[in-house]
Amino acid sequence: MMAEANWQKVRDLSRGKVSGKLTRNPQSRFRWKRSLVAFGLVVGSLCAPVTLTAPVNAQQLEPFVPPPNSLSSPSKRSEATGTEKPDVQFADEMRDFVIQLSRWAKSYRSDFSIIALNGLELTEYLETTLFASRGTAEPARNYLRALDGIMIEAPFYGFDKYGEPTDSEETKYILGYLDRMKSSGLEYFALDYTDKSDAQQAARQKLRDLNALYYAAPPPDKQLSTLAKVPRTPIGANPHIIDNIREAKNYAIVLDSSPYGTKDAFIDAMIDTNYDVLIIDPFHRGTIPLTYDDMKRLRYKKVGTPRTILAYLNIGTAETYRYYWQNNWRAGSPEFIGEGNLDARWGQEHHVYYWSQAWQNIMFGSENSYLGGIMKLGFDGVVLGGLNEYSWWLDY
Repeated sequence: MMAEANWQKVRDLSRGKVSGKLTRNPQSRFRWKRSLVAFGLVVGSLCAPVTLTAPVNAQQLEPFVPPPNSLSSPSKRSEATGTEKPDVQFADEMRDFVIQLSRWAKSYRSDFSIIALNGLELTEYLETTLFASRGTAEPARNYLRALDGIMIEAPFYGFDKYGEPTDSEETKYILGYLDRMKSSGLEYFALDYTDKSDAQQAARQKLRDLNALYYAAPPPDKQLSTLAKVPRTPIGANPHIIDNIREAKNYAIVLDSSPYGTKDAFIDAMIDTNYDVLIIDPFHRGTIPLTYDDMKRLRYKKVGTPRTILAYLNIGTAETYRYYWQNNWRAGSPEFIGEGNLDARWGQEHHVYYWSQAWQNIMFGSENSYLGGIMKLGFDGVVLGGLNEYSWWLDY
């Protein structure tokens, strides 16, 4: 497959041939091992060295200025792809995609965390009956079992515009889902868009019964391009070892690292914090891969103890600046590439037939896949983006 060939280039162009391979272990699959160091702290030893490299044909991502979409307009969808609306159960296919991805990852490392970014409606099946014309909700149990947590954007601030309160009905809708899922054992991550201290305190209070981790991203807009300055230190900062998301008291997320300039400057900023969980892109500026040595530096909080590190992975759209993108790709070629995503946040994207086996093979299923490379770098889990794509296809 094309993705496998690209990952092969990744390994060969790195600081030497990667010797480590993903191997199944029924007891502690791909488990993060801790060893005692001289100063008495328990630290994490990283897995085999690997470097994610971006081939020269990937488009570059410019800071704050997404390139203009030279893509098809919504009014010409059938012309862009050459096909009519696919005959697919879009929600079911997205659930199955996540379930299979999770099973594959956990077959190598049972404690590898799978976090869903948005896509709340996927957690339930809506069934209509003769006695309930509006439908009754039943939990999507297999999908929920595949997850370790859910991250929700803008439950209180920034749903429509940065800093503005989210509509009360939308907030009620979101909290209703989270309340119904409390018994599922999932960890909740709430991500608001406000830099006002009083707004953040009010949001934390409303989330208290849900025991959710809360982070308020700073401006500009919703770029997730720098660390929060309010508050300047994480709420609940602690010196403890954080082996997994369930032990965490706080988190931070930075997905567009371009404002930091160099990769080293970005990493320096991250390690100068005491966040229990860091959620980052495995590529600086979307194109420059993190390395084994980078991960060793990111692993430790400022106080010196290990933290948990999660990678962002968009499985719902094809991003044209990623390593897997080929210069000759366009809508309909290969066949799983759809029309352009005019709502892309950071750069050019294309909708994809995410139910296609060819696309899923790029995302997971081998050590040369996107997820395989993330796992070999030593990330503790992934935050899956693009899950709401099923709703775009429903309206296609």
